[in-house]
Amino acid sequence: MNQWFVNIKVDREERPDLDKIYQVAQQLITRQNGGWPLTMFLTPDDQQPFFGGTYFPKERRHGLPGFGEVLARVAESACSLSRRAPTLLG
Repeated sequence: MNQWFVNIKVDREERPDLDKIYQVAQQLITRQNGGWPLTMFLTPDDQQPFFGGTYFPKERRHGLPGFGEVLARVAESACSLSRRAPTLLG
């Protein structure tokens, strides 16, 4: 995680306002119920949620990707988008 991301843990009891924002974002992005633990990925520039999930097992199982696989895919997608940004923007 630390190789590609800045990790922030939000305590839902200490910050119910933030928990609500990210739970709603999770529901809108995935069209599934929220829950805990919640992993949410935000854009680095404006901290907008763009991907998340409520549970990722350590290793792939039951049709779910492993957490390491999720991290690698999100990092790869982010790098790909940042390399294309100058072309996309003109």
